[in-house]
Amino acid sequence: MLKLRYWVQDPSLSMVTNEYIIFLVGILATFFSLWSTVPQIRKSLKSKKTDDVSKWLIISLIGGLSLWVFYGILKGDIIIVVANAIGVSLNLFLLFLKWRYTKSGTSVPN
Repeated sequence: MLKLRYWVQDPSLSMVTNEYIIFLVGILATFFSLWSTVPQIRKSLKSKKTDDVSKWLIISLIGGLSLWVFYGILKGDIIIVVANAIGVSLNLFLLFLKWRYTKSGTSVPN
């Protein structure tokens, strides 16, 4: 791990290469972060059941991702803004599914 740190900061690498590596890490982080919500959405749409999904977890994620969007705006980083805005949208959709498919009288509140 220490070698990677020095490799990325090696002055013999061009600035373009460093920026490409940083961009690639950002894209991969975005992909894996956003992909984590998709299986739950697919399962909820297929089964029409969301009793096992915590609404407080979804709300917390929406709050945290919204703050990342705000941070990205303040910093002027379009990658942070777009990636986290997509995450907010996916989690808002999951929250909608939670509201739509939770049985009002029989579910245990979470």
